[in-house]
Amino acid sequence: MAQLIEITIGDTDFEFKVTDKEYNKFVDAMAKGQTVLPAYNFLSSTVKSEQHASLKALMVNEDSQPKAKLVMDVMGILTDEFSSDLPTVVKLRRRSGTASTKMASSNS
Repeated sequence: MAQLIEITIGDTDFEFKVTDKEYNKFVDAMAKGQTVLPAYNFLSSTVKSEQHASLKALMVNEDSQPKAKLVMDVMGILTDEFSSDLPTVVKLRRRSGTASTKMASSNS
């Protein structure tokens, strides 16, 4: 299921349509050691098609390289918004009276 996320960059509101498939592709690319280019590609592929040129104009420098700080800032916001629909991971509590505690008391 796609999630629509709107982010304002400068004076422009951009709409991103994020799916689990697209996000997983981004995470897999980052796992290979790259960060900025996968993030830029993710943003470019999920932004509303008629906004693609405007997004590129903001996110790419005169050498056609992504502006790392801007790309990663936007990606951080988008990740926070996309992740907000996921369930919270709960850390399990340790039970009282662990094996080492029981063992120590039985040796005295």
